Amino acid sequence: MINVEKLNSTKTWIEKLANGINPLNDELVKDDDLINNVHISRCLFYVSELLDEIKERTSVIKRGRQAFFLSAKDAVNIPISKPNGIANFVRIVNGYIPEGMKPLSAVQVIKWLRNEGLMQEILKEDGHKTNIPTEKGNRLGITTEVQMNLEGREYQRVVYSVDAQRFMLNNIEPIGSAS
Repeated sequence: MINVEKLNSTKTWIEKLANGINPLNDELVKDDDLINNVHISRCLFYVSELLDEIKERTSVIKRGRQAFFLSAKDAVNIPISKPNGIANFVRIVNGYIPEGMKPLSAVQVIKWLRNEGLMQEILKEDGHKTNIPTEKGNRLGITTEVQMNLEGREYQRVVYSVDAQRFMLNNIEPIGSAS
C-alpha cells in the first residue's frame, strides 16, 4: 500500500529541487549548481506530475470504484437487437464500461423511468411493491407480459422494446446520475 504522507513529502522535496531550492534548508542553490540544469529541472517537474497521478489513483482506490458514467455518444454504439427485461439491458450496458467503474444498476434505471413518468410503483395484492409501465411508457414500448416462475405461479414481467432500450441509451447520462 502506498504511504500517502510519504508521497506528499517526496513530492514537496522534488518540487523544491526542481525550483532550485535546497529542501534541507529552504535556501536557493547557486545558479551553477547541477540541480539548476534545465534538463534536470524538467525531469524533476515530470516526476512531480507522476507523483500527482499516483496520488490521484491511490485516492480513487481508497474511495472505491469510480461512479458510473457513459456518454450518450458512446451508448449509441451498444448493440440492441431484441426486447429485454431490465436486468438484461443493464448487463449489456455494463459490458461497455471501463474496469473499475461502478456498474449501472436496474434500480437507477427504474428510478429514472419513474421520474420521467414512464413507470409507476404499485402495491400488489400480496403486499409487495412492483413497477409497471404507465400509459406513456406503453407508448414508448415498455410493456408487461404474463410469465410463469419456477414454482408455476404467474407474474408480470416488464419488457423493454428495442425502441425503449434505445431511448434509455440516448438518456444514459441522466440515468447514470440518478441515485
